[in-house]
Amino acid sequence: MKRHKKKRWIVAICIVLFLVVSLIGTYGYCRMRFPLKYEVFVQEYAQEYQLDPYLVLAVIWAESSFRPEIHSRVGAMGLMQIMPSTGEWIAGKLGIEDFEAEMLLEPQTNIRIGCWYLHYLEQQFGKNEVKILAGYNAGPNNVKKWQQEWGEEYLPEAKDIPYPETEEYVKRVCNAKAIYKWLYQLD
Repeated sequence: MKRHKKKRWIVAICIVLFLVVSLIGTYGYCRMRFPLKYEVFVQEYAQEYQLDPYLVLAVIWAESSFRPEIHSRVGAMGLMQIMPSTGEWIAGKLGIEDFEAEMLLEPQTNIRIGCWYLHYLEQQFGKNEVKILAGYNAGPNNVKKWQQEWGEEYLPEAKDIPYPETEEYVKRVCNAKAIYKWLYQLD
């Protein structure tokens, strides 16, 4: 009887140890998969433009996986995948003189311009992250067109987006934002 109890205790301890190691491993894997890079710039510009820093991190993760040198097939550049024409327009608004597209490969400049753009979209669409992110991915004019066709309250959820790529993008960013909130404590 005592031998049987001892075996149960050993099995229970092994299960607990397995669960603890699995949890620690999962947490470590998540931190590796969802890194915290360029935190100083993210915090600075998220605060300046009254954005959720977790949203900014999630956009960077979804757009470039934190690779500042990346170019998309359509020409978007840098961490937040800004199109050169959009970058030039925003640089003018920000008073950045002698703007050149290559500046979008600089993390600080890219995050500053990307945060300004997210704030601009927030001013157009309120605090509705689905509309903001859909505007970031598909362009604000498409979101406005959808609203005109289906009403101002259209797009309460990602599943309502008529472009499958944009729907998937919004879901990815929202999921990444939740993971960043779970993984990191930002001020």
